[in-house]
Amino acid sequence: MTIAYAEPQARQWIHHGSVPLPELAFQHILVAILQGEYVSGDTLNTTRFARELDMSLNPIREAIIRLRDIGLVEVTPARYTKVADFTTPESRAAIGYAGVLAGAALRRAVSMAAGEVREDLAAHLALIGRADAAADRNAAAIAFLTAVADLVEHPRQARHLVESTILAQCALQFAENAPRDATTQGHSTVAGAAARAIRDGEPETIETTVRALFEQLA
Repeated sequence: MTIAYAEPQARQWIHHGSVPLPELAFQHILVAILQGEYVSGDTLNTTRFARELDMSLNPIREAIIRLRDIGLVEVTPARYTKVADFTTPESRAAIGYAGVLAGAALRRAVSMAAGEVREDLAAHLALIGRADAAADRNAAAIAFLTAVADLVEHPRQARHLVESTILAQCALQFAENAPRDATTQGHSTVAGAAARAIRDGEPETIETTVRALFEQLA
């Protein structure tokens, strides 16, 4: 399960175990953004987060830097930290980029994936293709990217896909009501082709169709 699917946590953290404090802070702020507690342009109060999590400002700052590097927040030193505008072309491009990464990962991994894993991936794609509501389609797309990230063995590559998935999720979620050029029928056609390629174990076709599908979603 990737951080993009982090479940909401209670605001009282217990500081023990193997999870570093900056990671706890990252999850806390990310969940707040995904749940709509903060929307594009809202200023983030690092002191508030430190109080909510009962930790110093240092891990909060580390979390903010990571959020900035992913593209979730904008930081102006000594002035403000605010949630990024996820409707910009740059943020929307992250959706297609996540598809590029997922397609490349599947091209390498699909031949070694068990049959039930391929069926699970194909099922996520089928949901993307037949979803009528944007929220359902977006949820299926993120579930697919999450499942692909779980197949990536190289830690840095997996993290890169996870972080691209997070930004893609924000871009999809914050523009669910925006009109898109691609039709549901177009999504269905490309998603169906990608699902068949995964079931049949066709690496090149998987890569091209997954990339095409996420370009449509963008």
